[in-house]
Formats: sequence, structure tokens, C-alpha cells
Amino acid sequence: MDHAANLVVVFFRSVGMMGSHDRSLPDLPREFLLELAALLQVREWHTAGLIDWFDPEGLSIDDMIGQAIGRLKDDPLTVAAGRAGTDAMTDVLRIWTERCAPDARGHLDADVAIRWDNSLDIDAAVDAFATFLCRHRDAGEAKEVI
Repeated sequence: MDHAANLVVVFFRSVGMMGSHDRSLPDLPREFLLELAALLQVREWHTAGLIDWFDPEGLSIDDMIGQAIGRLKDDPLTVAAGRAGTDAMTDVLRIWTERCAPDARGHLDADVAIRWDNSLDIDAAVDAFATFLCRHRDAGEAKEVI
């Protein structure tokens, strides 16, 4: 989600809605910001070749971004009250799970990857993970968890 938020900032800077030193997003409806973040994330994945893009109506991702901006311009109250952003983020999570996450094993050469920052007590995380593995060591045959 942090990365998607950064994509929104880069987008706003590219269209002149934020200066290079601005730290706050423009005051826009949350649902619009979520939808824009989701579309920008999908565009990045598609551009990088991680996912294919197909829209039944033949729209490009840029077309969809334009439509989201148009809806905001035409009726910001309806956008704010809607669920387009929440639904778009749900789609991003589904796309990640279905199309991107299974490739992690090949890229990382690992069955499990843990990412942490300095705020996480790594000893506690390793202990919790080891406890989990010990508790489930007799769980039967290996299966993919989706």
C-alpha cells in the first residue's frame, strides 16, 4: 500500500498537482485516491510485464485513469460516497494473489519470505515463526496456501 501511495504522489507531481517538496496529498475523496492508487499499481505491473492487461470494453489502463478523473470532476460527492476505490484495491489484492504472488518462489528461491523494518523485534518474529512451524510440523503433505 505504501508503494501505491507513492505512485499517487508521483502521478500528482507529474501533472502539477503537488510540488516536489509537498508532503500532503490534495484534498480529494478517499475513494478516488484508492482507485487511482489501484490503477497506477496495475499499470506499473503491466508495464513491467508482470501481468497481462485485458478490459472487456477495450479500455487501456490510462483510459480507466482518465475515466476515474472524469467521474471525480463531474460528481465528486458521488465518488466520495461510492465504493470504486475500495473495489479497485480489492481487485489489486486479488491480482497480486492470483498472478504475482505465486512467482515469488521462483524469484526468491524460498518458500517463505519475511520482510521487516527496524520497528519489528526480529528475535520475537523468528521465535513466533519457529513456534508456528513446530506446532504445524505434522500437518500432512505440503500444500500451497492461497
